[in-house]
Amino acid sequence: MKFLKYFAFIGITAFFLVSMSTDASAQKVITTQISTTRVRPVVARRVFFRRHYDRFWDSYYYDPYFYDPFLRAQREKFYLQEDVKDKKKDLAKDQEKFNRDGVLTIEEREKLARDEEKLGRAIAKLNKFNGEY
Repeated sequence: MKFLKYFAFIGITAFFLVSMSTDASAQKVITTQISTTRVRPVVARRVFFRRHYDRFWDSYYYDPYFYDPFLRAQREKFYLQEDVKDKKKDLAKDQEKFNRDGVLTIEEREKLARDEEKLGRAIAKLNKFNGEY
């Protein structure tokens, strides 16, 4: 009887060991597939734009000189006066440069004539503006 219990114990143990080592095809196989996603870089650009310098520009979002006709006229008058002043300065600079040696060549005369013509147009624009306002 002692041997019978011993053989039964060894048999059950062998049965469990053999049953664990064999393939259990009837069982559902759960597989986990790990999918990797590619991280694509997103280029987020802040749009910067460069405006010309305008000393009358109040802010980026509100321009009072656009909405107020009086202020718009004042700005226009300022720019026309600055244009006349710049043309006079250019003409004076060229006259001084060309008159240093005391002789005016044909090219120098043509350049002075063009400068005087530009100054005349700038003054005419300013006079027209002053006549309208």
